[in-house]
Amino acid sequence: MISELYHENTKLGPHAGSHPTEYSVDELAVVTRAYKEYRLHRRVPLPAPPTSTRPFDEVVAARRSVREFTDTELQLWELGKVLHQAYGVTGGMPFAGGGIHGLRAAPSAGALYPAEVYLGARWVAGLPAGLYHYDVRDHALALLQDGDPTERLYEACCFQEYARTAAVVVMIAAALRRTKRRYGERGYRYVLLDVGHLTQNLLLSAGALGLGALTTCGFYDDVANELLRLDGVDEVVLYVAFLGRSE
Repeated sequence: MISELYHENTKLGPHAGSHPTEYSVDELAVVTRAYKEYRLHRRVPLPAPPTSTRPFDEVVAARRSVREFTDTELQLWELGKVLHQAYGVTGGMPFAGGGIHGLRAAPSAGALYPAEVYLGARWVAGLPAGLYHYDVRDHALALLQDGDPTERLYEACCFQEYARTAAVVVMIAAALRRTKRRYGERGYRYVLLDVGHLTQNLLLSAGALGLGALTTCGFYDDVANELLRLDGVDEVVLYVAFLGRSE
């Protein structure tokens, strides 16, 4: 089985190869920047949210996958809070040569943060329907394609009705080179773990706000990558979440 071969060949042991200790300028940009920007695209700043007072124990106990959504809009601050608590910048770490490396709400192997969060927004107050990218540095959304993305999302998500009923479809991709440059083929394992960490944050944040959320790996890889104009090699869609108000 391919999965067994991969697992066997990405094990760590006392004789495993060492990680690189020197990087080119281009490689350093990939490894240390740890986020993607669409600088020339129209941007929507996300507002600062109010502080939640719901006990964490209650949030964890109440977490469930929600499969029924209403057509009621989300508030922009609600979407912003979920994104920030899932993968936003929450602190900083100084570089040895100067500058600050942003640390996130979710852990990441080597603080490389390979994930990139894209949104198919349908019903969010004050946010035109379209495809967006979450800019973690500025806590803003960059508009990639305007217009109602419902039917394209529906096709990409294997024709699951959730893509037609959720207010937002969250497509979590990964820039694999950020992690694999340092950790080699084993880095692919770390990328999958990173995506799991941030997605659990997303689910718990949505639950704390009383929103419904559901995750799926049921999507056509090439269709999803093409929808977001990703090359499907260096950056690929790995996970999808549906977010909205529940019945």
